[in-house]
Amino acid sequence: MNPRVAAVIAVTSLAAVVVVVAVSAAPDTRALDARIGATPVVVELFTSQGCSSCPPADALLRAFTRDEKLRGKVIPLAFHVDYWDRLGWRDPFSSRTATQRQMAYIRTLRVNSAYTPQIVINGAREMVGSNESAIASAIEAASKQPSAGTLRLTTARKDNTIDVTLRGDVAREGNDLIVALYEDDVMTEVGSGENGGRKLVNDAVVRQFVRIDAARGALEKMVTFRTEPAWQTNKLGVAAFLQDKTTLKIGAAASTPSGP
Repeated sequence: MNPRVAAVIAVTSLAAVVVVVAVSAAPDTRALDARIGATPVVVELFTSQGCSSCPPADALLRAFTRDEKLRGKVIPLAFHVDYWDRLGWRDPFSSRTATQRQMAYIRTLRVNSAYTPQIVINGAREMVGSNESAIASAIEAASKQPSAGTLRLTTARKDNTIDVTLRGDVAREGNDLIVALYEDDVMTEVGSGENGGRKLVNDAVVRQFVRIDAARGALEKMVTFRTEPAWQTNKLGVAAFLQDKTTLKIGAAASTPSGP
């Protein structure tokens, strides 16, 4: 594999460039807690199990997920894109909606092409998803920006449904409320493709997400997710955030950790 550009993929008008960056095998997030401010930061990773450059970025996202001191301060979410699926391995978490979300960032942030692994920080900055130092700096900067509202969420589970109640205040017009159901600690034995023969563990895998208009003023919404039998219900969590419809900047966020 070329160390500069791992792959150039054209799938339904998508160009995917995979960049290899040297990173440590075990990401260390401990120093970040002392540096970040009060505003929660949403860290979105666009990844694929078919991409051999993605596991280091997946490991970094896992480190954020596992660091208890960062809970509620850094909110990681993994969106598995589907344009790698034709190249030897179909990622079981991939979806067209994840790819569409990434492409919205590509257009708005004026990136030349879609690639994996890509991380987007609070909808405002993007970078290679395994670049630990750049990501930590971007999280620190975003956490010190003023919030564009407040957001609180509670969940109630019964059988195969999760009811999410959201309350808060929206400071200005033109926002969407995004609510995502995610699953942690999912292991996959990859049978083929660039990661063939590896056991991959993924965290913060977005299983479902919905978009709701959020008008200015007091916010009170309820969302119901229906779970599937194959999911580990004790490892499901919920994240929610306000996102500007035009700039895609995220102005307020909240989450509940995975667990019963």
